[in-house]
Amino acid sequence: MRIRALFATAAVGTLVLMGAASPAIATSGAADDTRTENASVVTTSHPDAPHERELIGALHEHSGYSDGWPGSRPADYFASGRDKHDLNFVGSSEHTSNVNSPLVFNEECLDPRVAPSCQNADPLNPLDALRKWDATLEQAKAATDPAKDFVGFRGFEWTSDRMGHINVYFSSKNSMPEIDGGTIAMDRFYDWLTTTGKDGLAVFNHPGDKTLCGPLKCDVRSDLGFGWEDFKYFPKADDQMVGIEVFNGGSDFGSAPGHNAPPEGWYAHALDKGWHVGAIGAEDKGHDRTDDWGGSQYAKTVVLAKANTEKDIKGAMADRRFYAVLDNALRLDFTIDGHGMGERIHTDGKRPLAIDAHVRGSSTPLQLELVSNGGQVVASATGDQLNASLKAADDSWYFLRVRRDGRPVAYSSPIWVNDDKQAGAPKAPEGDLSTTGGRWLAGDLNVHSCFSSDVYCAGTDDASEADPFRQGVDVRSRFDEADSRGLDYLAVTDDDDVRSASAQGSGSHGVLAIPGYEDQVKGDAHVLGVDKLLNNGDDSAAAINGLANEVRAKGGVFQIDHPGSQITKPFAGCNASTLTWGYGFDVRPDTIEVWNPSSSIRAAEDYLDCWLQRGERVALTGGSDAKTQYGQPQGAGYPTTWVLARNRSQGAVLEALRAGRTSVSALPPSVGGRPLVIEAQRGKSFVPVIGDDVRPGEKLRVRSLDSLTDGSLRVIANGQKVLDQHLTRDGSIEFTAPAQPGWVRAELRLGNDLLEQTPLCGAINVGVNLCPYDAAMVAMTSPVYVR
Repeated sequence: MRIRALFATAAVGTLVLMGAASPAIATSGAADDTRTENASVVTTSHPDAPHERELIGALHEHSGYSDGWPGSRPADYFASGRDKHDLNFVGSSEHTSNVNSPLVFNEECLDPRVAPSCQNADPLNPLDALRKWDATLEQAKAATDPAKDFVGFRGFEWTSDRMGHINVYFSSKNSMPEIDGGTIAMDRFYDWLTTTGKDGLAVFNHPGDKTLCGPLKCDVRSDLGFGWEDFKYFPKADDQMVGIEVFNGGSDFGSAPGHNAPPEGWYAHALDKGWHVGAIGAEDKGHDRTDDWGGSQYAKTVVLAKANTEKDIKGAMADRRFYAVLDNALRLDFTIDGHGMGERIHTDGKRPLAIDAHVRGSSTPLQLELVSNGGQVVASATGDQLNASLKAADDSWYFLRVRRDGRPVAYSSPIWVNDDKQAGAPKAPEGDLSTTGGRWLAGDLNVHSCFSSDVYCAGTDDASEADPFRQGVDVRSRFDEADSRGLDYLAVTDDDDVRSASAQGSGSHGVLAIPGYEDQVKGDAHVLGVDKLLNNGDDSAAAINGLANEVRAKGGVFQIDHPGSQITKPFAGCNASTLTWGYGFDVRPDTIEVWNPSSSIRAAEDYLDCWLQRGERVALTGGSDAKTQYGQPQGAGYPTTWVLARNRSQGAVLEALRAGRTSVSALPPSVGGRPLVIEAQRGKSFVPVIGDDVRPGEKLRVRSLDSLTDGSLRVIANGQKVLDQHLTRDGSIEFTAPAQPGWVRAELRLGNDLLEQTPLCGAINVGVNLCPYDAAMVAMTSPVYVR
C-alpha cells in the first residue's frame, strides 16, 4: 500500500574492500593498521581520517503517484521530512505498477465522490501524471537542500503480491514484475536488476506480509513464490540486494513470531540463505491522510556516511553501513575486533572475537542481544552496553538486536566472519524450443493501434479529440515493441478497422504481421487472416456463423474474445447467458481467447471446456489487448500465444491456430516465457501432440520448455481434474490418456486451489482482472483429443 559524529573505535587489521557495491572484507588479528581509501571503520589512531556522520532518514514513501491519498505528490513527503521533521534524507518508492499510469490507486477512489479526483494523479501539474517517474526525480532534486542538510532521492517499489515487494533506489530505470517476469520466477527480476537496473540498490520489503492466500486460511508456503521463492539466493544480485526491512511503520518484521516468519525470524532467515543484507527501518506511509511522513512514531534508517549527499548515502548503503531504529532517538555502535557494520572479517581462529556494542539515546533499560546463524542469541546484556569474547567461527554472521520491554526497537546491520561467498552465478539456460515436425513461434493476437476507436493519436484523429490520457500507439511502434519482446508474429486488431494491415511499419523488425480486426458484435470477436472488413449481416447468430465460415474459407481464424470480461454473474453449468459473449453456443469458434488481462481466466476456461464437452475442437489463445500508451504499459506479449508452426510464415501461423496447436505463457520470450507442452511417446522419443489425436491409454507427458519455472501442474480431462502435482524445473510429469474418448489439456500455476475462492475471483464488473488464481497462472495448453 509508507549533525553527529560516528563513534571512534580502534581498528585491528588491514581493510581490503571488494568493490563499491560489496561489504568491506577485513583481516582480523594482524598488527598492521593501514586503511584503504574507502574503508568504512573510523579509527582513533588516524586523527586526520574523516569522521562519518549518522544520517537519519525515512525510506519507503508513497503519494497519489501510486496508492497514496489523492492529491498528494512526492514533493509532499520530501517537504514533510525536510521541513517538519528535520530529517537528513527521504527516499521515495512509488509502486512501479502504478507509476506508469496517470491514475491514483488509493482506496478513497472507490468512493464516487472522490473518484473524479483520482483520474489525474498530479493536481498541481496535470501532465506530470503521464510522466510520474521523471517527475518524481525532478521533485526529489528540487527538495534537496544542502542549507537544510537534506537529500531527497528517487526509488520505486517492485510490487508482486506473489513473491513479495522490493524497493529499488538510485536506479535510472524502473521495472514492473508484470513485465520483467518476476511474477513467475525471481531469477527474472534479478536478471533485470543486474543488467538494466545495475545502477540501483534494492531492499526486501515487509517480509512475509504478501501472499496470494489473502484473507483465506491456507498455507502461505503452498505458493512456491512466497517470500521471494523462500529467499532463494541469486549470487549475481547479492551486491545490489543491500537490505531487508526489519521495521515497517511501527511493526517488527525482523524477529519471530508474526508475519508468517520462520522460527529464526525473517532477518536471520535471509542471512542464512546467503544474502548480505543489512537492517532497514522503513515508514511505508502516505496511504492515509492521517499519515505523517517522517514522523518520529515510524521506523527510520540511520546511514553512516561521510557527507549528506546522494552519492555518499548510496555508497554507505552499498557497504551495508546503516542500521534500523524504531525509537528515532537511538544510536548504535557495534564492532567485532574493531570492525564495523557491513564488513567481512577474515580470522585465523586462533584467538576469540572481541564484541563491542553500545546503544545511545535511551532513558529506559534495554536488552542487547548478539544474534548469529540460525537466529541464535549467542551473547546478551541488560543496559546500554554488550561486551563479549567469542570463539571465531567459519562462515558466520552477527547482528545486534536491541529490545525494550521485550520488543525489538533497533537492529544493526551484520558483520560477517570468514564468509567467502562470491557473486556472479551464470544465468540459467533457455529452454529448447526445437521440436519434431515444426517450430514454436511466439506472438500476440490482440493489440490495438492508433486506428482503434477508444484511443487518440495526432494525425489519425481530429485535433479536437486530443487527450494525452488516451494516447494510442502507432503500428510501427507496436512492431518495434513486439521485436523487443522477442515475438515472431503480431496481430494488430483494431475495432472494426483494418487499416493497420497496410500501415507504414506493419511487419517491420522481422515480425510477421497477421492481418485482422476486432468485430464488435454481441460481444467481441477476432477476425484473423483477412485485410478487409467482412459483412456481419444483421448480427444474428446465423449471420455471424456465415461470417465465421467466410473467414475459414479465406484461410483465416474466427475467435471469441475474452468471454469472461466484466461478468456480473458467475458462469456455471454452461449457462452462457452470464457471459459478455451474446451468442452462447450458437456460433462455433475456431479459438477462444481464454487469457486476457482484463478478463476472468477461470470463466473463460470453463466456457472452453463446455465447448469441448459438446464434442467440438476448439483451441485456446491469449492476448494482451494493449491499447493506450499509458494505461497498459505492459504492451505486447503479456501473455504470449505460442503456435507450433511448420515454418515461419503468416500462413503457417494461421494454420497452426486452426489446428489447435497452441500454448499460452504469461511472459514473452525476452524475459524467459516459454510454452507448456503435452507430448506422446512415439517409439523411443516423445513428440508434441497439442491439437492432435492420441489413443486411449497412450503414455503422455507434460513439460515446460522454460527451465526457470516450476509450479503446480494441473491436467484436466473431459471436464475433470485428473492430475495436480508439483512440476519441478527442467522436469516432466508422465500420465496416461483417459480410457474413454474426449480431451485433455494442462495448465501450470503458482499457488493453490483456494485462490479460486476469493471474492475477487467472482463475478465483479471491473475492467481489470484482480483474481489471484488468474494472477498465479504461468502457462496453459490447448487440448489433445482422445480418439
